[in-house]
Amino acid sequence: MINVILFMATLKNNITSNPMAKTLPILIAVVVVVALGMLAYFMTQQPSPKPTTATSPPTQPPTTTQAPVTKEVKIGCLFDLTGATADVGVPWSYGVRAAVEAINRGELTELQKLGVKLVCVERDYGYKIPEAQAAYAYFKSQGVAAISGWGTGDTLALAPEINKDGIPYFSGSYTLSLTKNPYNFFTMASYHEAAAAAVIFVKQYFEGKGLKPKLALAYPNVPYGLEPLPAIREEAKRQGVEICAEEIVEQTAVSADEQLSRIRDKCGDNVAIWVGGTAAPGAVIIKSAYKLQLAKAIIITNIWGSNENTPRLIGDEITKWIGGRLFRVTSALMIDEVKKLAQQGDKEAKLMADAMAKIGTAVPEPFIRGWHTVYILAKGIEYAVKNGKEPTGENIKWALENMPEVRTSYAAPVKFLPGDHRPTTVVWVYVMNPDGTWSKVTEIVLPRGNLKDDFARYGAKWE
Repeated sequence: MINVILFMATLKNNITSNPMAKTLPILIAVVVVVALGMLAYFMTQQPSPKPTTATSPPTQPPTTTQAPVTKEVKIGCLFDLTGATADVGVPWSYGVRAAVEAINRGELTELQKLGVKLVCVERDYGYKIPEAQAAYAYFKSQGVAAISGWGTGDTLALAPEINKDGIPYFSGSYTLSLTKNPYNFFTMASYHEAAAAAVIFVKQYFEGKGLKPKLALAYPNVPYGLEPLPAIREEAKRQGVEICAEEIVEQTAVSADEQLSRIRDKCGDNVAIWVGGTAAPGAVIIKSAYKLQLAKAIIITNIWGSNENTPRLIGDEITKWIGGRLFRVTSALMIDEVKKLAQQGDKEAKLMADAMAKIGTAVPEPFIRGWHTVYILAKGIEYAVKNGKEPTGENIKWALENMPEVRTSYAAPVKFLPGDHRPTTVVWVYVMNPDGTWSKVTEIVLPRGNLKDDFARYGAKWE
């Protein structure tokens, strides 16, 4: 390469000193091209740099914290928010929703820890059976694993399809007729057993006063009102309690003066009056009793027939008048006791009390039972998942029938058995005091024998 450069320099000098060389431009161009080509050749022949022996560290994946995989379990939530039982259906719905929220926050069960989230698919059916059937079809289309239902008529109407489809169905109806079905569940003592406990209490009350026990029945002409009547009649025979009158007082009644007048004429004043409707018609019956001055009569309601809202429905004067003579059969605590438990540090009672205070419901007692229903269902789902089972309808049923007894501070213990879905036979009798508060009077535990035999005991049909 150096020789080429020297040649180019010599050539330049010769051209400068020899004018004739100026005629040779082509020669110069050729020489330049050759020189550039040789230069390029030598540059490509330079040794390549040796590869380094150092290696780059392997690329590490970014570190991230992922939340547990969440499996959504859909629950059909059938409510009566606008129909004949909305007076208790609305606060019940508040309890259902609040319990679902608490469970999803990890405050009641281990479902959140297990990666399970409950989703409440809601429908208001206005206490109408056709609307309940339409809601059930919608729930199925949404792929629900279980349902929190409501009334007696609609639950009985849906029962064949529920049990064919294999969807666990927790109702707000506690009729004994449902307990033989494989997929029907509820969480309180049945209407039949609670009504039988009411008859037992009536006998104790009047015999304690040296009086012959007499019982008049006032109930709505709907399945919910009719279902427990055979149990009342059968238990009255066993206990020697006279049923002296029966009257229909519908859910929509605004007066029961005529019915109470006939009861007074047939039974006199020393009588117990069974209220088989919800709190709204229950208040109507109490007002009529006050108007007719049945001052010695006692009134005993089913689980839905009176609650903490009753004093507001009947007013202060009538509350003082009936205080000490208005009784109620149930398997769940009233709000005053729940508040006491909350003050004593009971975690679940505090969760309920705080939720009720936040919502501002004036009818806490149905709230408590709506909450309790979802809690028991969730415990079944939890038991299934802990045992390695997917939360399907069939597996939830298996879990509910096989999980240990569920105890809470605010309701009677719950234990389902295969072929016998009665949750409990424990019944508490409460009395409303003259100041409108409620106190527990006694506990009555009904015998739990063979289910088919107990159907016969309470006059329920085994079909």
